[in-house]
Amino acid sequence: MVIYEKKYDVIDLETGRLDPLIFTDEEVYREELDKIFGRAWVMIGHDTLVPNRNDFFHTYIGEDPVILTRDANGKLHAFLNVCRHRGARVVRADIGNAPNFMCAYHGWTYSNQGDLEFVPGEDEAYYRDIDKEELRLVEAKVETYAGIVFATWDKGAPTLEAFLGDARWYLDMTFNRLDGGTEAFGPIKWIEPVNWKTAVDNCSDNYHVPTTHLSAILVGTQMQGLPRLTHQKQFESENKHIFINGHSITVRPLEKPDQARQIHGVTEENRHLFEDFYRSTFAEAEKRLGSFRAGGLQLGNHSIFPNGVLGFRLAHPRGPLETEFWHFALVEKDLPEDLKSSLKRASGNYNGVTGLFEQDDMDNWRGVTRGSRGSLARAYGQRLSMGVGHEGRNPDLPGIVSERYVSENNQRHFYRRWEEFMNADSWTDIPLEPITANFEGTATIKGTEISQKGTE
Repeated sequence: MVIYEKKYDVIDLETGRLDPLIFTDEEVYREELDKIFGRAWVMIGHDTLVPNRNDFFHTYIGEDPVILTRDANGKLHAFLNVCRHRGARVVRADIGNAPNFMCAYHGWTYSNQGDLEFVPGEDEAYYRDIDKEELRLVEAKVETYAGIVFATWDKGAPTLEAFLGDARWYLDMTFNRLDGGTEAFGPIKWIEPVNWKTAVDNCSDNYHVPTTHLSAILVGTQMQGLPRLTHQKQFESENKHIFINGHSITVRPLEKPDQARQIHGVTEENRHLFEDFYRSTFAEAEKRLGSFRAGGLQLGNHSIFPNGVLGFRLAHPRGPLETEFWHFALVEKDLPEDLKSSLKRASGNYNGVTGLFEQDDMDNWRGVTRGSRGSLARAYGQRLSMGVGHEGRNPDLPGIVSERYVSENNQRHFYRRWEEFMNADSWTDIPLEPITANFEGTATIKGTEISQKGTE
C-alpha cells in the first residue's frame, strides 16, 4: 500500500494562479490514479452497450481495465479485468456475450457474476487447498444514472445520487428527459499527447470558442443560417456557468419549448423535424421534469468529475502526457431514425481525430501540456482569474452560478475539487454539497427499466 504524505495547494481561488506541475509530473499522476480514480464514481459505459443478458463491454477506470457485464439475471457488474492467479487480462475482446470468462494464460475460469468456477488441477496441482471464494474477480460498486453506468472501487464512497448532487437537476434535461431514455453509439477512440485534466477543464470554457473554432463556426453558420458567434455575443449571453460537487455545467435558456436542443446535426432542412419532435414530446418531458426544465432551459457543454467530458465521452488517463478518448453519440431512443442518423453523422464530423472541433482543441490541449513541462513555466504558472468574485447563489438555479456565461469559475473550482480528493485520506475528508434542488416531475435517478433488468 502506498502512503502519501504530500499536501497540494495548486490553485489560488482569489488570484486564479494554477501550478502547471499537475499536468506533467509522474508522481502526481500516480497519486491521481489512487486518490481520484480509485475513489470517485467514474462513468464506464451505458446500459445500451450491454442490453442483453450475458453481454459484456470492456472499459476502464483510470488505467485499470474493467469488464462491464450484465449477468444471466440482468444485474450489472464491473470487474477488474485481471486474473487473480498471475495478473493476466481475462477478457481480450471489446464487446461480446458470454456467461463465463476464461483466462487464456492458465485456464482459470470465472462466471459473469465474478465467481472463480474452474481451476485446472484444483485437486492435483493445488491439493484441494485453494480458496476459490477469496479469489473471485475484484468487483467495483455499480450504480446507474438514466442509463449511464458509473462504478467506484471505494466501498466507503457515498451514493451516486449524492455524488452527482444538484448537478443531476441540469443533467436530467439531456439524459433523463423522456421515458424511453437514451442509447449510445460508438465509441470513436483516439489517443492524444495531452494531460487528461486539460480536456475536463475545457468543457465549460466558452471563452475559447470564437477564436479556436472560427473555421468550424463559419462552416456551421453557412450550413445552419445562424449569425456568427463572437466574443461580444458571449459576453452578453444569458447562458449560465455553474459548478456543483466537482461537476462543471453550462445551461442555455430556450426561446421556445420546441426549440431544437442540438447544434451539430441540425440544419435548415431538418430543423422543423427536430422542432416537431420536441413539440410532440413536450407533455411527456414536462411530466418528468416540470415545465421550467422541460421547456425553459437546455443543458450545454459540461463535465462530470473526474473525467466525463462533453456529454458522454470518457477521457481515460494514460500517463501524465497522454489521454485516450472514447467518444459516443448519445441520442434519445424515441427520436426518429433519420434524425438519429443526422446527429450520429454530426458527432463524427465534429469529434475524433478528424473532427472539425476536435482538431482545434487537440492543438490547444497539446500546447498546454507541453508548455507546462518547463521550470520557468511553472514559476509563472497559469492565470485562471476571469470572473473572480463574480459568482454566487441564484434563487432559480442550484450550485455556484457565475454572473456571466464566460467565466473561469468552474475551472478554478474544478482544481479545488482536485485538491480535495488529493489531500483527503478517505471519503470522510471530501465535502459534498447537499441536495437542495427542487426535482419537479416524475424522473428519478434510475432512468429506464433496462438499467435494472436488461433483456433476454
